[in-house]
Amino acid sequence: MLKSMQYALAVLLAAQPILGSAYTRDDHLAWLKENQAATPQFAAGDTITFENSDLIRPFIPKEQQDSLIFEGMEMKIVAPTDLSPRADYIEVTKKFAGQASLAADGALENYTAGRPFDPEKFVAGSAEDGWRAIWNYMFRWQHAGVSVADVQWVWVRPGGSHENHEAVNADGGKFKQNYLGGGSFERLLRGPYQRVLMSHRSDLPESDYKFNNGQGFAKNTNFREYTGFVSPFDIAGTAFLILRYDDPRKADDSWAYIPSLRRVRRISVEVKSDSLLGTDHTLEDFYGFNGRPMEHKWVHMGDARILAINASRNVTAVYYGPNGWSMLDDWQLRDYWVLNQIPVDSGHPYSEKFLYNEKQTGMSFFANAFDKAGELWKTWQMSKNWTEDPGYSATEESYGGKPTPPGVRVPSFQSINVIDHQNGRGTLVPCFGNSYPFPEFKKVKRTMDVNYLTEGR
Repeated sequence: MLKSMQYALAVLLAAQPILGSAYTRDDHLAWLKENQAATPQFAAGDTITFENSDLIRPFIPKEQQDSLIFEGMEMKIVAPTDLSPRADYIEVTKKFAGQASLAADGALENYTAGRPFDPEKFVAGSAEDGWRAIWNYMFRWQHAGVSVADVQWVWVRPGGSHENHEAVNADGGKFKQNYLGGGSFERLLRGPYQRVLMSHRSDLPESDYKFNNGQGFAKNTNFREYTGFVSPFDIAGTAFLILRYDDPRKADDSWAYIPSLRRVRRISVEVKSDSLLGTDHTLEDFYGFNGRPMEHKWVHMGDARILAINASRNVTAVYYGPNGWSMLDDWQLRDYWVLNQIPVDSGHPYSEKFLYNEKQTGMSFFANAFDKAGELWKTWQMSKNWTEDPGYSATEESYGGKPTPPGVRVPSFQSINVIDHQNGRGTLVPCFGNSYPFPEFKKVKRTMDVNYLTEGR
């Protein structure tokens, strides 16, 4: 009886807006300072529930705890697994060690491939090492890029139910196993995503580490990225294409196709930091951070030990909890770098953001952003699964993914989920049909061209 009353209270509280004024930058830094050297009182094999959840509070960023700790929670702790990148990335990192350098404005220079800088030399509080840390993040091991057949953007409010929503019942109820728990789903957006890396490719030594020898479509290009939408009807055909240049000082070329206008339009830097089609995400928020480093200042804040879903036991994301935006999965305690992102443009919506980047993979797993008043605005939690796990490729192919060759060794882009604490809404972004193929130049040129946007793929 007592437990049922506690659960009912938790659901009631979860249904209230999660106000940004609850936490400030100082609260975050105080939590970080207090817990950087914390010793875990749990071990692999333990299951954390609401009753013993205080054990994990030193290892989950303070702003994230309200959404991850609740009556009825179940967090299984597992031992950290080897998520080291492929051997060619490690070998190239050693080959070019000490070559990369920073210009006076923080731009990366003299970089060929692999990890640009040795993180063992980083000093907490250093702006220079902040720059080094963000360049390491930008050039983490990502294979040749990722292709996702079906990205689902689900708007969810705390409390209520979503059992009759199209997100659950789409494709003959195929996704019921993914959306457990509560939460009121307001809207579902779906579409494909692809990112192709074209330079600094450690897997292409025979072509000077460049896709297509750095010629033609790939000339002077770091990556191209496509984000499309096939539903709902009012936005079907909308698509975005971003071209990131190899020159770190050169602004992206970005385009959007708007079906109602039947034309492709260039989009500005500011648009990339605006809400993406009404979701709580921006184009810049992908992966934790997907913008241009030169548009921000960076500070390396030091290290932390963090619990996260680094190698999910589920090929596709599984949500549960009273709000439906927590994840039922295995959690690993691993070492992270903490990076402070401070936008240079006064018109940027965030005053600053903190990224938690796991050391072995270089990938972000948590992030939080503050508004101009210094109050908490948004928090992100990313989950990954491991391309080398049995059944990964076969399961993803059943969702429309392409074959992923063995030995890719990438923590796969399983989900990126954001909570807007000021409007009390979340956007879940699970990915179905992930794959890490070796792209063919002719196909990439055809699908990543600006003219292709008009086809509304």
